[in-house]
Order: sequence, then C-alpha cells, then structure tokens
Amino acid sequence: MQDNLNNGIYTIDSHYAREQLAAVFMLVEGNQVALIETANAKSLPYVKAELAKHGLQAQDVKYIFLTHIHLDHAGGAGAYMTEFTQAKLVVHPKGARHMINPAKLEAGVIAVYGEKFVAEMYGKLESIDPERIIVAEDGLEVDLNGRRLICRDTPGHANHHNIIIDCKANVIFSGDIFGVAYPELMVNGAAFAFPATTPVNFDPQKMECSIDLIMSLKPDAVYLTHFGRQTELTRLAYDLKRMVRDYVQIALECVNADDVVSAINLCLQEYMLSEVSKFGIDLSPDKILGVIGMDMQINAQGLVVWLKSNVVNN
Repeated sequence: MQDNLNNGIYTIDSHYAREQLAAVFMLVEGNQVALIETANAKSLPYVKAELAKHGLQAQDVKYIFLTHIHLDHAGGAGAYMTEFTQAKLVVHPKGARHMINPAKLEAGVIAVYGEKFVAEMYGKLESIDPERIIVAEDGLEVDLNGRRLICRDTPGHANHHNIIIDCKANVIFSGDIFGVAYPELMVNGAAFAFPATTPVNFDPQKMECSIDLIMSLKPDAVYLTHFGRQTELTRLAYDLKRMVRDYVQIALECVNADDVVSAINLCLQEYMLSEVSKFGIDLSPDKILGVIGMDMQINAQGLVVWLKSNVVNN
C-alpha cells in the first residue's frame, strides 16, 4: 500500500502473528530500495511481491534498516540478507553484535516468550556477515540514490533503538518508541496509541526524551511499525507521555504484590480498558483485550524489570 502519492513509501503488512500487527516499510528512490524492519522470515514473500509489483528486483534493495533488534522487528534479518544480496544491514551499535551472533538474542527471547513460540514464529536465527553491517551511530546519514536517511539514537523502549528520518518526505520511522496503534482501535480515523514497555530496557525518562526528540524534528508524519502512518502527532505525544507516567505509577503500586507481573498485568488491563472507553472505542472488553492482551503481559514484564533495577535494589 502506497501511503502518500509520489513519496515512494509503501507499507507492507508482514502478516506477523495476524494482519496489521507489524509493518515492513519500503522506500523507493529511482531504482534503489531501502527496507525498514524485517518482522520474521515468513514476511519475506510479501516483501518480494511488493517489489515485483513495482518492477523491482532483489538486487535493487540496497539497505535494510532495523529500528531495534526485538524479533518482531529483526527476526527476519538473516533471511532478508540472504535474499537481498546487494543490501547492507543498518543497525544500532548495541544491536550489531547480536546480528552477527544471534545466540544470546535468541536465548533472551526464548526466556520471555518460550521455546515453542520462538521456534514456530522465527525458526533458527541466521547470523549476518559483519562486512555487510553498517553500525548506525547517532546521526548516521545514508544516501539512497540521493535520498537522505538519518538514524537517531532513541532509547527508552530498548537501549538499541534508532528512529530513521526520511528527509525527502519529512517523516520518521519510529519502531516502538512512539507507541503502538493498532487499526482495530481507531475512532473516525483517529488512532488510539499506547506505550510499549517490553523487557528488558524500558526507561521512562529516556522514553519521554525520545518522544520529545521526535516532536522537535517536526515531522509531517510518523510511521509506527505497529501500525502505520500517523499524523496527529501532538495528541499522540501528549497521551504517550501521560501513559508512561501512569504505567510507572501502576508498577510502583504493585511492587509488594506476591506475583508482581500478574498484579501489574491486571492493573494495566483495567487501566487500558478505561482509556479505550474514554477514547470512544465501542468494543467489548474481551475484544479489546483480544487485541492488546499480549502487549499488556509483555509490558508488565518490562515494568517488573525496571522496578527491580530502579526501585527494589535501591
């Protein structure tokens, strides 16, 4: 799907887990292509089909950008690099070594999601030749056939997180640092967004600073990996920062529970049901939790990691 006439940006549904959960973005400048995100290896046929639709071939893909190395963004990186032989992988300095040797990354994901899920969703992660990796230090500029793409360090969701700025279109690809906004949770075209605090590097202050950085760049739109183009940026930024603070307060109130993860998860569900209702979304609680329930579980786990590092041990 082309998102805005003549800007050369296409949103590809990766069909990761379900429809319109995770996007892969394709930027076309002349006969050169950059991809942003890789979902998992199962998404590759959808990307190849989109290339073919525009008369493009595998060798036209020059860059593959990862906003960060969580596997719903980077799980397909090895398969993509095998398919797109002329491409370089652009990845945050703290993520590069895990693309070269993904064993530790894979083990960490198994610890969060379980071995069965990881095997079914990702298979065995493939290592990437270090000579094909570009380390995206803060401010790195990449030239896509004259189109300037700039990486900026944006911690808070993960300490290996970049945004990618498309100077030509004046838009930003935000990964997970500017929240999650699923199409099911929209009212009259307005998106309901919420923060992603997944393990293990959530930092509320850094997350707010990264949101402020995005707003300071004055983009015309922000593309969320979960999911798609957003233009009501002032409202979204305000709500995301407010909700980050509310998440933290919920975590602090649950710190002494017998099962802290379960307590936070339950409170997050109640909080989100209230927020969704106030936003005007007319869905049953079961349907809402069917969309965001897994997010709340993982967000609770991330909040517990933050608590242990910043509250319990201090």
